[in-house]
Amino acid sequence: MKSFVLTVIFMLSLTQLQGQTTVFQVWKELGASGKIGKDWTYGIELTTRFSDVGITTVFPQVSIKYKWNKYIRPSIDYRMIMNRELNGNYLNSHRINGNLQFSYALKRQSFGFRVRYQYSFNRLVGAYEPEFDQALRFKPSYAYDINNSIFTPKVSCEFFYNPLSGEQGKQFTRIRYYVGLSLELNGPHELELGYFFDQRINKANPINRSVLNLSYSYALGAKKKEKPNRDRGVRFL
Repeated sequence: MKSFVLTVIFMLSLTQLQGQTTVFQVWKELGASGKIGKDWTYGIELTTRFSDVGITTVFPQVSIKYKWNKYIRPSIDYRMIMNRELNGNYLNSHRINGNLQFSYALKRQSFGFRVRYQYSFNRLVGAYEPEFDQALRFKPSYAYDINNSIFTPKVSCEFFYNPLSGEQGKQFTRIRYYVGLSLELNGPHELELGYFFDQRINKANPINRSVLNLSYSYALGAKKKEKPNRDRGVRFL
C-alpha cells in the first residue's frame, strides 16, 4: 500500500506543472457486458464528458472480446464520437480500436499491458488530435485486491504515439495517468471512482486535463461476481 500512496501523491503533483494550462472535466461511463459462447464476450458503453461549458463529448461504443488464453485477450471496438466545437456545434466522427490485452495475476496483485491501434474516419478537427485521429497507445496497469475489503486500488499510465508523417508525426503526443478505486458490489455490479491527469507533450502551450472519472458496469446474465474485473478501471478511454 505504501507504493500505491506514493503513486497517488506523484500523480496528483503533476497538476502543478509549470507553464502549462490545465482544465477540469468530469467523465461518466455506463456499461453492460455479457457472454457469447465460452470464450467470447461483448460490451456496450456510453461515455459522457463534462466541462464548465456543459457536455463536451459523448460516445457510445460496442465491443467484442476473445479470451485467447488466461493471459491474452484481443478485442475490437467501434465508437461513434460527438464532440463539441468552440462555437457550440457538435460534430460526429467514427473510430475503430484494435486492442491486445496482456494480463498476469500474482496472488492478490494483477499486472496488465494493453496495446491499442485506433483508426478514425470523418475527422473532428483539422489539426492532429491524439484522441480523435490515428494513434498507437501503450498502457501498463496494476491493481491490488485488498484482503477483506470491497476496495481494489488501480493505477495505470497510457502513452499515445502518432504513427503518421507530418509536423507532429512519428512521436509521442500524450501521457494519461490514472489512479482509482473499484468497489466490489453485491451481484453483477461494479462501481469505480478514479482520477486522470491527461498531459500533452511535444506541443507548444499545451492544454492538459484534470479529470474526475465515475464508471458503472453491469454483467448481464451473472448472478454474482466471481472476482474483480481488474481490467476495467485501468483501461480504456
